Amino acid sequence: MAPMSLGAAYSNPYEVTALQIATARAQLTFRSRHRRSPQQRLEASDQLLEHVEHCRLQSLPTVADEVFEQVAALLISVDPGLRLALGGRRDPNHVGEILFQVQRRLMQAVQDERGRGLAPVIPLFPPS
Repeated sequence: MAPMSLGAAYSNPYEVTALQIATARAQLTFRSRHRRSPQQRLEASDQLLEHVEHCRLQSLPTVADEVFEQVAALLISVDPGLRLALGGRRDPNHVGEILFQVQRRLMQAVQDERGRGLAPVIPLFPPS
């Protein structure tokens, strides 16, 4: 059975528009709860980079396991190829360089997201 369009199920165009708006809001709510924005991931990378810098200042040979796991999770969410570049090396200089690459990509994503503009306009009366 083929799915029906909203216009075929409801004859009142105001009802159709109200349902389209409700659907758009529900999708936005779902996305905002289940997906971190590039800005949120950029903030997380700043915190991780701060931990790595503390390791450098204290002349620690490796980054803490918890921080390394968070870096790996962030890399997978941004670019799995960077996770491969990170490998198993935990020295602060290497982890810091990879985090700088992630931040460059995330800054570009934040800039792209801001440039998208406004949401599309939902027509009140769809063309017949």
